[in-house]
Amino acid sequence: MNLVMALLGAVLLYKLQEYLYRKLWNKGLNVDLSFSKDAAIEGEELSLIETISNRKLLPLPVLQVKFMTSRTFNFRDMDNSVVSDNFYRSEMTSVMMYQTLTKALTFECTKRGYYTIERMEIICSDLFMTKEHVDTFDINIHLYVYPKPIETTRLEATFSKMLGSVISKRYIIEDPFEFRNVREYQSYDGMKSINWKASAKTDMLKVNVFDYTSSQNVIILINTESETIWKYDDLNEESIRIAASLSREFIRQGIPVSIYTNAKDLITKEAIEVPAGSGSNHFQSIQESLARIDLGLEPKPFLPIMHKCLMDTTVNSHVIILSHYQKEDLQQLMLAQRRVKREFSWIVPINQHVRVSVSEELSGHIIEWNIVL
Repeated sequence: MNLVMALLGAVLLYKLQEYLYRKLWNKGLNVDLSFSKDAAIEGEELSLIETISNRKLLPLPVLQVKFMTSRTFNFRDMDNSVVSDNFYRSEMTSVMMYQTLTKALTFECTKRGYYTIERMEIICSDLFMTKEHVDTFDINIHLYVYPKPIETTRLEATFSKMLGSVISKRYIIEDPFEFRNVREYQSYDGMKSINWKASAKTDMLKVNVFDYTSSQNVIILINTESETIWKYDDLNEESIRIAASLSREFIRQGIPVSIYTNAKDLITKEAIEVPAGSGSNHFQSIQESLARIDLGLEPKPFLPIMHKCLMDTTVNSHVIILSHYQKEDLQQLMLAQRRVKREFSWIVPINQHVRVSVSEELSGHIIEWNIVL
């Protein structure tokens, strides 16, 4: 009789806990993921913060958390992971009643990009581990991984050469709204610049002197097309890093920078354009746009983009082309720019397979950039 009662009690207990877990296991359960920062740089270490909160009397003895991230995230602890096209992470834990657990998963951002984690799957077992209950949590978090800056020693000579060209043509237009002072009239001064009030006071002709407005800016054009069927992502990634580093240096000098590329945005699937601007917020926009370049998408033809960009700007703008593509059509367009006296620099990233091969007339504008592995 005692045995029967014990068995009956066990069955009732099993059924009760089965019912409770089926109805209540995910009540008061909150699971969250967040990155320790919204943005990082290639090679930087971040943490993925996992927080589990169980706000109820029912304990969760076996709780499994599953989510998918990019395979470019190099986690220190790879024991609970499967790597294929993506990185699949599975965490097993126990959460008691009214308990909150927080765990930091450290990883290295090995590649530039824009990464999202949209959802996570939660699997809970009952006390006897005979039934599993599954739920999905939408989290929608994202991380920008910005291009790694080029080493200062490598960039310095290239930047200094370009900066000299930009500065030499920078101050060329007087701004009538930026009054500076008055000076004596010179034979080359126009009548409209005479300050008649100041002239009357001194019995000498005086003219207004204005500050100058900067009409010079820098346009960076990134071409990710290849000359052959072979794609050189290493060269394109280096072009993106150079563009980011040059943008930073010009903006530090107060020089407006715009970015145009035939590479497509991971989100919009359109070619990326960042209009001219300066300041820290503008540089952040450039960084985010470059991070979202998806080299897996087929780029748009580069020449129409470049031609339109050149037509929409004055010859006072300094143009920087980043392209390992060196076919005749691009060279002819650059020769045309040389004839109209436009200042430009063509940075050609090279490796063991790609070398510089351009017309002798363009050699003075070419900067050969050997990538460092």
